This record gives sequence, structure tokens and C-alpha cells, in this order.
Amino acid sequence: MFILILGLGRTGKNLAKLALADSHQVAGTTQKPDQKLLDLGVIPIIWSSKDGTQSLPDADRVICAFPPSDLYPVQLAALFSRYPTTPIVQISSTGVFGANTGLISEETQPIANDARSNLLYQAEIEVANQPNGHIVRAAGLYDDDNHPIHFISGKKDIKNPKGNINLVHREDLAEIIYQLILQESIAKITHAVNPHHPSREEYYQGKAKKLNLPIPLFKDDEKVEKVITSRLKRNWRDL
Repeated sequence: MFILILGLGRTGKNLAKLALADSHQVAGTTQKPDQKLLDLGVIPIIWSSKDGTQSLPDADRVICAFPPSDLYPVQLAALFSRYPTTPIVQISSTGVFGANTGLISEETQPIANDARSNLLYQAEIEVANQPNGHIVRAAGLYDDDNHPIHFISGKKDIKNPKGNINLVHREDLAEIIYQLILQESIAKITHAVNPHHPSREEYYQGKAKKLNLPIPLFKDDEKVEKVITSRLKRNWRDL
């Protein structure tokens, strides 16, 4: 299989490693030459989402892993014109559920309530309307080197202490995408989110203590419940 990954960030590189280990060919886009990609075995393509699609090679699977811009829905539409029958997987975000609360599944209708969630929603509409379009909604991303606790450590008056976390390890996300693209029939929408949802205060204060970081302090305000579920049954990495 020839797999084209548009956007070789952390997730794209993790996905490339999985595919290469199984002897698939992988090409990936980057905005500047990168010897590390060649060393990894990836065919590098100098490309930006602003460059159009005609120069992109044919592929058996296309993964959209580039960050969204204001032109995101238009860029995705152009990709479907370039690849009218090739399965295209868009890595979206659970941020599309801007104003949704409660228990949220793959069948839940997103309620966009700000510029970012609306952009994601419009992009998803473009993908969902295409017979070869597939969506993977990623929850908040973390790994050993990059974790949300580093952004809120030591901060005060953080909102929604009793609200639930919705996170996914970057390697879990890559594995989910990889397993999907190996299938003959790919699900239309898949959530990539760890099934454990402790409260924000409990989780982040515990993580700060474990990593010897300044403890984040939360406001004593009302709980906004948002639990995003996934239909997937798998061995998830520890939070």
C-alpha cells in the first residue's frame, strides 16, 4: 500500500513508523527538507496546504494531518477533487463539540459555538459529504514529552474543576488511524479518546504532583460535564 500523509507532525510521524514497519510505502509532506524523514524511510514531499493538490502523487490512502487554517474546508474539497475514489482520512478534533455537554458519541450532532469549532464543523461537513471521506476526531493529545499539565502547571483560577478530561495518547491516535486505513470498509466517523474521564482537578493536580510541577489551582465553580466516548475497544495507554 502507498500511504500519503499530508502533514508530518508528531502524529504523522508516529503513523509513518507504523506503516513502514509493515513494509508499506509512505510519502509525507513537509515544508522544508528534512534528512530525518529520509532516515526514517519516508519519501519527503515539499508541500504546504496552500500549494494546491495537482503536484501530489497518487496514493492508496491519504491522511490529512495538516493544521486547519481559514481555508481548511476549501482545501479539503480540493483534495477530494484530486482523489475522487481514494479513501481520505481527515484528522479532526473533539473540539468540534463546542457547546455540546453530557455524554457524546460518534452519533452526536456537533454544536459549534466559536470560530474554531465552526471551522472544524464546516470541514467535517465537506468530508462527510464525500463517499470516500472519513473522519477521526482526536481528543486532547498528550505523550511523554508533551502534556497539557505543562501549560497549566502553577496557574490559578482554572475553570470547571469537576468537569471531565477527554485525552488520547499520540501513539494511540496513530495506531487507531493505521488500523482504520488497513480495513476494506472504513468507518465514517471514529472518536480517538481514552475511556477514562477523571475530573480535571483530580487528574491535573495528581499529574503535577507525579511530575514534581507546581500544582494548578481551580475555581470553585459549577461542573460542565462533557464525556466523549469512542466505539473502539482496545488497550489504551495510561493517562
